[in-house]
Amino acid sequence: MRKILVITLAVMVIVSSARADEPKKLDKIVVTASRLDTLEGETSRSVTILDPAALEESNYQAIPDAIGNVGGIDIRRRGPEGIQADVNIRGTTFEQNTVLVNGIVVNDPQTGHFNMDIPLAMMDIDAIEILKGPASSLYGPNSFGGVINIITRKPQDKEFLFYSEGGSYDYYRGGISLSYPAGPIKNRFSIEESRSTGYMPETQFNNLTLTETATLETPFGSYDLLFGYMKKDFGAANFYSNLYPNELESTDTRLFELKGHIERHGLKFEPKLFLRRHWDKFALDANRPGWQTNYHTTYNYGLAADFVIEDKFMDVAYGYELSQDTTDSTNLQTHSRTKDGFYVEVSPHIIDALKINAGMREDYISDFGWRCSPMVSASILPAKDLTIRMAIGKAFRIPTFTDLYYNDAANKGSPSLGPESSWSYEAGIDYRKDRYDVSATYFNRETEDTIDWTRTTSKLPWQASNIGTAKTNGFELAVDASPRKIDSRIPIDNIFFGYTCIDTYAKHGYLSKYALDYLKQQISGGLECSLFGFKNSWVINYKKRIGDSGYMTVDTKLVKGIIKQKKLDLEAYFEISNIFDVEYSEQSNVQMPGRWIKSGGTIKF
Repeated sequence: MRKILVITLAVMVIVSSARADEPKKLDKIVVTASRLDTLEGETSRSVTILDPAALEESNYQAIPDAIGNVGGIDIRRRGPEGIQADVNIRGTTFEQNTVLVNGIVVNDPQTGHFNMDIPLAMMDIDAIEILKGPASSLYGPNSFGGVINIITRKPQDKEFLFYSEGGSYDYYRGGISLSYPAGPIKNRFSIEESRSTGYMPETQFNNLTLTETATLETPFGSYDLLFGYMKKDFGAANFYSNLYPNELESTDTRLFELKGHIERHGLKFEPKLFLRRHWDKFALDANRPGWQTNYHTTYNYGLAADFVIEDKFMDVAYGYELSQDTTDSTNLQTHSRTKDGFYVEVSPHIIDALKINAGMREDYISDFGWRCSPMVSASILPAKDLTIRMAIGKAFRIPTFTDLYYNDAANKGSPSLGPESSWSYEAGIDYRKDRYDVSATYFNRETEDTIDWTRTTSKLPWQASNIGTAKTNGFELAVDASPRKIDSRIPIDNIFFGYTCIDTYAKHGYLSKYALDYLKQQISGGLECSLFGFKNSWVINYKKRIGDSGYMTVDTKLVKGIIKQKKLDLEAYFEISNIFDVEYSEQSNVQMPGRWIKSGGTIKF
């Protein structure tokens, strides 16, 4: 492992030998950490923003891969290119986090395994905001570890984008995006397909994504429409069992959002309508058609209204959300529940150097009654570039339909499960300069009535239950620097480093499937540089989970701009994932790919 690290760092230094002008960094508006727009340098929460530049220069083309290098984010994939991935934030399980698209919750009510089935390609995304820490006071159930908000790209007046790439294992990915105005409406349509015969048996995949976005500006406000469709067919080797040789899965995800933005006399109003449909078919043995084949169809739909009042004494946000979850399944049978949520958030203006946010949300779930989620956070700026922040909040999670009703020979749900809840505490410090950012955070979380799947011996089936109390402590450090700005003779444009360590304790005399299976240590780092007109980026990831010895992967990407004009942009690229062909898995028994080589090109005008 040490030899690999030394070799990799040496290669990084060798290829980093040129300069490129870079604009001054400006504070970004954070929209996820609060219902009130806040500058990144003034937020009282721990937030990471992947902006358009970061996403465009990313080594990765799937959403889970793009966010996997952020400290405290544990992406547990069951395959490449976004086939299926669980998101774990700050040592939580994949069920204890919230996923948003344009601020609207898209969590799957059947199981969190499908939360990242987002019908968007990377070219559809403008930014990704990651809020770490509790957020039930803003977004309701599940926000123990944090929130991932995927913000879609607005349609342009006229734009055409085409890309195509191929690589190892008969891999191909191609896509087209077209922005065009139609009278007062701006439209954007995109289509992407990716496929591969697989890096081992039962790892083949074929994905299709279609997206339509539209924006309408009127005298009565602006309105945004999103429709997304994603169809995936893939081999599911060892996803849920290692006893059968030909496991297959298909999913079909559809997302509809309509969102308005109206401002009148100091009042901002955002009405929302949304619908998410997810269909899943899983065959335990495709060689035996109809045997142990499960079908699931789930819906989440509803409406919301958000209001913001900005005043010189205090800013106030409040709103309401009503939604319905339903499932129709060959295994789970048919179930539904209604969710109502009311929230209020205030930010008083006391002194410029002090920012305070206080909020509370009341949720009513038809199966579980009322739940209250308070939150208080504050930040103080003792110096121009220094921020000290702290936050205290309560979060809760209701059981999924799988937790409650799933039943087979290896897994037993429990209809008597109750919600779990947590109190979280954190304190952090941020130092932000034009040339570098440094952020450090300590956090503590105490969970009551923890939901987990457990068993006392490996011969028994997994049983869903409320196991009691779990306590989590952790520390995060993130450094992002532009060495070239410090000294123009330094050839490296940008470098980042992140370190996270987590420890969870729970009294138990059982085997834990999820709650005690977490990422204990994570080290991520990388750099970007330029050489003879090429852009080169490197990413290193070291991960150590409970019960294993850890592993390290190294990825690189080389980009050459062939034509760079105002109305025409043409580039080619070459990338290698897992350069040293490391054998590893992020989910038990699910082997991830070894070395994977790709190359392709993009044209935009």
